[in-house]
Amino acid sequence: MGQFLEEIPQYLVEWILKQQMFWVASAPLSPDGHVNISPKAIEGTFHVVDSHRVWYEDLSGSGAETVAHIRENGRVTILFHAFDGPARIVRLYGKGFFHELGSPEYDRLVGSEKRLPGSRAIIGLDICKVGTTCGYAVPFYKFIGHRTQLINWAAKKESNDQKLPGIDNAIDDTLAQTSSSSAVIATSSMSMNPNGMKQWWQSHNLLSLDGLPAFSVNLGKGFSFGVKVILPRIEATSHATHSRLSGIDEISSTTDANSQMVTARKYLFHIGRGYCHCEIRYHDLSFILPYMLTLVVGVYAGRFYEYYLIHGSLALQPISYIL
Repeated sequence: MGQFLEEIPQYLVEWILKQQMFWVASAPLSPDGHVNISPKAIEGTFHVVDSHRVWYEDLSGSGAETVAHIRENGRVTILFHAFDGPARIVRLYGKGFFHELGSPEYDRLVGSEKRLPGSRAIIGLDICKVGTTCGYAVPFYKFIGHRTQLINWAAKKESNDQKLPGIDNAIDDTLAQTSSSSAVIATSSMSMNPNGMKQWWQSHNLLSLDGLPAFSVNLGKGFSFGVKVILPRIEATSHATHSRLSGIDEISSTTDANSQMVTARKYLFHIGRGYCHCEIRYHDLSFILPYMLTLVVGVYAGRFYEYYLIHGSLALQPISYIL
């Protein structure tokens, strides 16, 4: 059913890197403290250094429990389990460590070029034990895709730190215009914007739920955000082919919704390794025409019948009455 190992064997390394999400568990020393379990699922953020060490890029959120618990006692467990294929659960036990944004260790492992919007630290684990169990009670789930809200939210806050208008507004303004050239937005303001990411860290990420210190008060203060949003050229085309966006990635998919084919085009606006997401859907409404025709005929038939009941005849029925 299960076994314990001293390190991650290669076959589990390959399996771990294929999983779409994982959980991080930690707890304070106090018996009255809050035990924390955090789901993580942004693609490409988890890394295996070797059979005894792993780390992941820690993205901004509403709290900082894991970092606070690592500061106090270092106990961390990372859990993976299979949602498809053969059942399996893998737990990585060990001593946690973290390096904040702007530290030499963070720059070496992530750096500004590969950094995701909202990235505030790397959290790692020096593994002392690996546990595998059956996972027979875990149900099957079908993976649809990764959510984009966290990356988009963080990118907008970081753009505020640069005294830029929100990314959503910038995209909307550009989509509303027809331009012959791409627009590039990039700045490096160091201000503490009240709606920016640095202010969010100061307000939400310095203490745990139990009041333990988490991130330092200097988190991000010496870092210049380099969010670059490349907005595409928009070309006017015929109504038959709809409007087309050039210079960006296009993903086409077809799904069956109420027996009608719905084509969705998703445009990804790249922000470093992250992206803003805009989706435009075109629906085939031809199936509704017979129902509309039936409705119109029914309305006119009712008006004729009403006129007949009042006047006893349909002769010389005024058109204005029917309409």
